[in-house]
Amino acid sequence: MKVRVLVAAVAALLLTGCGSVHPGAAAVVDDDVISMHDADDTAQVYCSLTLLQGTQGQERTNADIRRDAVRDLVLGVVARRMAEQDDIDVSPSTYEVTPAQRRELAKAFSADDLSSAIDAIEHTQQTYAIVQALGKRSKNIPATDDPNAVLDAGLKLVQAEMKQHDISYDPRFGLTAAGDPKSDPTPLSVSPTALDASMKGLPATQRCA
Repeated sequence: MKVRVLVAAVAALLLTGCGSVHPGAAAVVDDDVISMHDADDTAQVYCSLTLLQGTQGQERTNADIRRDAVRDLVLGVVARRMAEQDDIDVSPSTYEVTPAQRRELAKAFSADDLSSAIDAIEHTQQTYAIVQALGKRSKNIPATDDPNAVLDAGLKLVQAEMKQHDISYDPRFGLTAAGDPKSDPTPLSVSPTALDASMKGLPATQRCA
């Protein structure tokens, strides 16, 4: 199943420690607030997809994965603003979950969670469809059919645009306004209870890192 989620994340975890400037916010982009609830929901979906797809590679910490999730949501806010300004309208066929994918997802999510999981997946896929569309319009890339080159060009445009906005993350994520890890980030604490609730009894190969 080809669900284009570019980052992996962990099952819903609880943050502890110092508070943020904007209570309840994982990140803020100008006047747009990304709630910790939305960040947790997105992270849980990414985690389940990682297990479903059997993603392999270097094991990452829960903190790293949660940072990826919130950065993805911030990227989506800025990319959608750029799409509106440039009159970019991506086709639903580029990001909507297909019936075959829905059947696969039903194996990883309960009936109660399936709808919200699909919403999160389509939101992420729409973000990267917009980034691809922006990349195709980039003046810094020659005509190419390489989707990775187009995506990279689009990401550079969005990252440059992010510098023009007032972006802040909850201090516990340890991220700069540009989304880069700080040299000495405050650790994101993990709730053992939250992990046990979703991963209890599973072998290591079926748990999020």
